[in-house]
Amino acid sequence: MKFGLFHSVQLPDPTAQQRYYSEALDQVIEAEQLGFDSVWFTEHHFTRHGIVSSTMAVLAYLAGLTSNIRLGTAVSVLPFHNPIKLAEEVATVDLLSNGRLDLGVGRGYQWGEYNRLNIAMDEADDRFDEAMDVMTKAWTSKAPFNHSGKFWTFNDMTVQPKPLQTPHPPVWVAASSHKSMDRVAKHDWNLMVGQGETFEKVGEQIEYYKIAIGEQGYDYDPARVTVARAMYTAPSREQVSNDAQLPFMWFKQTGQEVSSPPGQQVELLPENFSDYRRRYGSQSKIDYQSMADNVILFGTPDEISERIESLRKDGVENLILFVNYGGIESQKVVDSLTLFAKEVMPNFKS
Repeated sequence: MKFGLFHSVQLPDPTAQQRYYSEALDQVIEAEQLGFDSVWFTEHHFTRHGIVSSTMAVLAYLAGLTSNIRLGTAVSVLPFHNPIKLAEEVATVDLLSNGRLDLGVGRGYQWGEYNRLNIAMDEADDRFDEAMDVMTKAWTSKAPFNHSGKFWTFNDMTVQPKPLQTPHPPVWVAASSHKSMDRVAKHDWNLMVGQGETFEKVGEQIEYYKIAIGEQGYDYDPARVTVARAMYTAPSREQVSNDAQLPFMWFKQTGQEVSSPPGQQVELLPENFSDYRRRYGSQSKIDYQSMADNVILFGTPDEISERIESLRKDGVENLILFVNYGGIESQKVVDSLTLFAKEVMPNFKS
């Protein structure tokens, strides 16, 4: 198996943004030294829930600080970006990192981001598809190309530089519904499973994707699926709870607040985001114990190893770990990563 970080920078203390960034970057350097394979940064806007608004800038900086660890986005929200400009930035980071970039992409899900950017959420799917089409042309076209779409028009377009990886960096698409996974399979993209899905649903999604990609005539490989999970490990359950529960619940609560429309008016979410109506409705509750049992990897090294073994049996070969949440003390993050690297990773490394 391969293990990486699913990384974010949040802002519980509004006066400490530089410290939070510095600590997050230091954790990446530590993770590379511990043998983690990758790090993936999230993109968010306008909220303390996530203050990495320019993932490519962060990854370009990390390209100069690291040597081997792969650098990814999880995810770049395509409806928010000019696809030509993003294609250029992706190629630049791929070159600066000597071909270590992984491009995770998605349509986003936070109502507040769409509202403040004045982008209609019901356009998200079409904007995503058009952006992927334009970026693929930008990376692979050997001659100038034209594009006339619903949202973007480009004429006589030649994009430089080109990525180092050919034809372009691996593309990973965040998807959870059958409809979205069908789209992923149709285009032969890699699948990224979000951190909020239950362990049971992870296995179901992988099985569905496996069948769907086969029906499209493409080869399935477990390495084509990446699964994100929140993680914290310590020598005892008591220490896990004492160290991580409050920071993690801060992250979940702020996520609930910024992802839904004001007053949890989930009816404002369009039909193509209907799954989120249930997730962010007034009746939804955040239950730490339920998440500990069914969603997150919180526990002793032995307990986490047992859970990961179950995930591996369900077809998980790439696991990226969300470890930096809610302003948790950086040394505790490093201690958890170190313990994971020493007592969990060896059980799954061939």
